[in-house]
Amino acid sequence: MSSDHEKTSREQVESIGMPPAGVEPAFLPHPLLDRLLEAIVVLGGELWIERDRRKALESLLQSRGLIEAEEIKAHAGSDPDARQQELSALVHRLLNPLRSMSDGK
Repeated sequence: MSSDHEKTSREQVESIGMPPAGVEPAFLPHPLLDRLLEAIVVLGGELWIERDRRKALESLLQSRGLIEAEEIKAHAGSDPDARQQELSALVHRLLNPLRSMSDGK
């Protein structure tokens, strides 16, 4: 069954024009720019993970009575919608310079 799955996967990759396994895809005109893009995306992901973990730690500190909720709220909101907006803003800030490169600006 795995060979059928591999064949299907290979056909899907070939149908969308992706390079075969072992060949690195190129998205931007220069390989260095692709590496830079990869580094930025990885860095952005790591930054988001760190922020999310910090907020989890704040929540644990609060639940154990080691810090007051008001102290946490004074520094950052705990609203999930606000978190999503923060993430969206971060992604926009990270990718906006690259977007202008692809527009030829």
